[in-house]
Amino acid sequence: MTFREILGQERVISHLKTAWQKGRLSHAYLFLGPEGVGKACTARALAAALNCLAPLKGGDACGACASCRRLAAGVHPDFLVIAPTKESHRYQPQIKIEQIREFRRLTAYPPFGDGWRVALIKPAETMTTEAANALLKTLEEPPERHLLLLTAQVEADLLPTVVSRCHKLAFVPLPATLVARELRERRGLAPPQARLLAALSGGSLGRALTLDPEAILAQRRQVLADLEALSGGSASLALDWAQRLAKSRPDLDSFLSLAQLWYRDLLLYRFRAPKSLLAHQDLLPEMAREAAAPLDRLFQQFTALGTAQRHLQANLNPELTLDMLGLRLQRRGQSHAAR
Repeated sequence: MTFREILGQERVISHLKTAWQKGRLSHAYLFLGPEGVGKACTARALAAALNCLAPLKGGDACGACASCRRLAAGVHPDFLVIAPTKESHRYQPQIKIEQIREFRRLTAYPPFGDGWRVALIKPAETMTTEAANALLKTLEEPPERHLLLLTAQVEADLLPTVVSRCHKLAFVPLPATLVARELRERRGLAPPQARLLAALSGGSLGRALTLDPEAILAQRRQVLADLEALSGGSASLALDWAQRLAKSRPDLDSFLSLAQLWYRDLLLYRFRAPKSLLAHQDLLPEMAREAAAPLDRLFQQFTALGTAQRHLQANLNPELTLDMLGLRLQRRGQSHAAR
């Protein structure tokens, strides 16, 4: 992995390359941002640059020397990955204090090669309190030619004492156009499918690559069928729908994400946004009909979906939340979009 292979994080890459070339690398970095946007890849690229035997002029690794090949194969002795062990906790894998102690034992010795020993701790929010406290000693007194890289989604999930001893770098969600392009090139998806998956990924290429396009299309058909049924159905139908959906969290999450994306597209269409911004580019005729609904109704239904999602994230009663959502999504007398 090299810096030139990292997508969409030019500001972070530029900062790291400049710091390395000017001898101003921090002893520890905290990479913050969503999953699947390149945090771990950037850590590997930095480790490659610091240990490359024939670095390029711009501060990047060559990708071909013995050190780069070992790092790419995952066998470089000076690149350590400290991650949760599967047996550490039955329900929530954790980074344990024993793992940090073993790393600290290694820091008593210099790197095996002439470069740097780089330790990637990911995700850092899975460290137990004891493990995080054990790491503080290394953060306060970093050994020579040792670099700590921690990844997390948000700094609030880490001990403030850990955060304060790291240089923070923010990784941004990737543009949907970039994610869609990668999906077309890597998986051979048709443009409409790639665009839909990119919109659902939240700017995470890693997540987009895990999505099954056929399953997503089937889920979308079900979501739009549910919206159509709710639009002209009775209150009892809405309550039955809520009860069914509340039993399956995956189905519930799928409904909320796809329904919000549908109404988001309807509003964009209504305000004559460029067609390239729409996720459902294969449903433009249906969207044209649905976007003709009263504007306040579209806003109310889009808002109702967002409110339901926030309530569920706050662990409010799922069935009651969906009861209210189903009733708010009803639109008697108006047909919904065809699938």
